[in-house]
Amino acid sequence: MDDRIQVCCPCCHNQMVVDIATGEVLSEERPKKPAKSFEDALSDVRSGSEKREDAFSKAFDRTRHLEDVLDKKFEEARKKSKDNDDSRPYNPLDYD
Repeated sequence: MDDRIQVCCPCCHNQMVVDIATGEVLSEERPKKPAKSFEDALSDVRSGSEKREDAFSKAFDRTRHLEDVLDKKFEEARKKSKDNDDSRPYNPLDYD
């Protein structure tokens, strides 16, 4: 009986050799991707800069408004603490 099995991943189509006893992947072969043309690669690079700029602008807007959001959250927590009674929270380690 063979102690290895060859498996094809249905998602990425990798060919893997798996040890039956341990379940460990002993080797894998990834399918070759078709080569891109120069124009396709250049368009990917140009669209990548646009994606990076969009991600940066979104992150910048989040940090710009972060102080206001944190202030609102702090005020809401302060209101909740005022509404709550001043008794100490239950500690399961206290046996009094």
